Amino acid sequence: MPSALDSPLIFGPLVILLLVAAGWVGGWLRSRQASTSDEAPAPFKTLEGAVLGLLSLLLGFSFAMAVDRYDHRKGLELDEANAIGTTWLRTGLLDEPERTAARDLLRAYVPVRLQFFSAGTDRKTVEASLDRATALQGELWNLEATASGPPTVFRSMFLTSLNDCIDISEKRTAAAFEDRVPTAVWLLLLFISFAASVLVGVSLSMRSPALLLVVPLVMGATLTLILDMDSPRSGFVTVYQSSMQRIAAQIANTPR
Repeated sequence: MPSALDSPLIFGPLVILLLVAAGWVGGWLRSRQASTSDEAPAPFKTLEGAVLGLLSLLLGFSFAMAVDRYDHRKGLELDEANAIGTTWLRTGLLDEPERTAARDLLRAYVPVRLQFFSAGTDRKTVEASLDRATALQGELWNLEATASGPPTVFRSMFLTSLNDCIDISEKRTAAAFEDRVPTAVWLLLLFISFAASVLVGVSLSMRSPALLLVVPLVMGATLTLILDMDSPRSGFVTVYQSSMQRIAAQIANTPR
């Protein structure tokens, strides 16, 4: 079962309900005031404006962080496809039987890498694809690193491109699991959003309950979009594996 920070579909409704509740708490506090005036005092308006301004600033920074990470993952997808394509082409420089063995291993390797990104939040499938990819990387490396005969320029070129594949695969794994907006930032955003909703609820008259839904819906939608862009394994905003799929098709369609 994915956690709320792994699934925008869970996170969004929960946040909106939380902020709606915060707005009604603010409205309830307003209803207990002795004054019947609909106008909040100036100091309260100043406080409300400061909290909403701080929230807007934090939302802007968080959105920028999520966009940067999304663009980074898109770039890594293209980099890995290019690295695998270069490695595949350089297998043509190898002597037999290493050439056929290397191509067979790459034919098995690319679907495993695609499986890693199509597995979503299925942890067992993700870990199995990572283990299989690591094993295939080791077999490819050992194929040329321990091959008989003197080192050649072509063999060195193949190992260089293979090393790039291995490095980029680790970068993509880190980007998929670890390069996220920090949890502390999410907690701060939720706290300030809750406080802002309470203050807005206090400032609005209980005779206008529909207005209490505006800020929770807007803030909830914004926070959900940020989380969606920051969630590489779930949600609607995902990095499509178009380049990897083209490389997989190219390799699969190459005659043995």
